Amino acid sequence: MNRVRTSGPFGGAPPALVFDPPPGWKVGLALAVALLLQTTVAPYLTIRGAMPSLVLVVVLWYGLRTNIASGLLFGTVAGALEDALAGWTGAAWTLSTAIVGALAGRTAGTVVTESRLWLVPYVAIATIVRYGIATIVLRSEGRVVALPALHAHALLWQALLNALIAFLVLTFVPKTAVSRVGLR
Repeated sequence: MNRVRTSGPFGGAPPALVFDPPPGWKVGLALAVALLLQTTVAPYLTIRGAMPSLVLVVVLWYGLRTNIASGLLFGTVAGALEDALAGWTGAAWTLSTAIVGALAGRTAGTVVTESRLWLVPYVAIATIVRYGIATIVLRSEGRVVALPALHAHALLWQALLNALIAFLVLTFVPKTAVSRVGLR
């Protein structure tokens, strides 16, 4: 008698996509390096008032390789560390990075993770969404945010810088690409 291998208590097809999350030590090291570079080197890479967010790129990388819960947790930790280093942002980066990490985890396994054609614009859009959420949190905390036109210009440059960094990393370090392990 042939038995069909099923998934779950009610049967169904096995998952077509098996995620390949990076080991914990690599994720921790990547976050530590991103925080270090963001606080020491990134200010020298400022273009037209925009500084790249290496922490966001790492959160997106991790979220796109895992799932919603992992992206949310990692985004929360990364954002809290950014808030701690900034000293004045309250919980703005914690909340915004957590939400963007969860959204990246939700996007994992979709067409967005297929190629650089989708990933690079995704990073730019995630940069804008993250900044918008952080601005809302800062305003709700009673903090004054500069003129929107001034921030919009810098935000677009930051989105471009983050997308460029993601493109360069995906090009020159191919092991960081979101991978599909294959069918089970």
